[in-house]
Amino acid sequence: MKKFLAVITALILVAAMSVSVFAATTELLKDGTFPNGGFVNAGEVVNGTVQGPGNWTQINCGDYPVDAPYLHVIVKATGNTANAQIAVSDTYTFKLADLGITLTEEYQDVVLPVQEKDIPMVSWVNFMGLDGGSSVYTVKEVFLSDSAAPTISAASSGSTQATPKTGSSDTMAIVLGIMMIASLIATVAFKKKARA
Repeated sequence: MKKFLAVITALILVAAMSVSVFAATTELLKDGTFPNGGFVNAGEVVNGTVQGPGNWTQINCGDYPVDAPYLHVIVKATGNTANAQIAVSDTYTFKLADLGITLTEEYQDVVLPVQEKDIPMVSWVNFMGLDGGSSVYTVKEVFLSDSAAPTISAASSGSTQATPKTGSSDTMAIVLGIMMIASLIATVAFKKKARA
């Protein structure tokens, strides 16, 4: 009985740790909508993205508290993007060139260390630094995450759905639940067989 309880306890702990690790993402903008409140101030929603001029595209993410170290922005831009900048909540402006990032016409995941810069909440997110006449920002997704690993790279195609993020916990939780139930059934069957 002690071994049985130890196995069940271990499975529960593994499941709890796995779900908490995988449940570390908060969507702020996805497919042109704001799950936690917010709106487009400068720019417009076009085909599930926010598009705006390179000199000033602005979204409001609903004053969401920064509860994870990294803000991920799935974005692309046209034109000369050497001076691309993203300002978060009028607290800090990230010059993408300083982070080693050059925006292209393909989506990429720009990872901004918001907790490191003492940004308390994500309210305004401003995309700027480019020419307003020839450059356009296209923002597909904005989310907070515990992981600094980019979910896509500049070489990827436009889909952000193909690469799982740290917040994709549904599948993992179902798999772990099935594993726990199967282990429980196998243990009970083994115990009955051993007693017989």
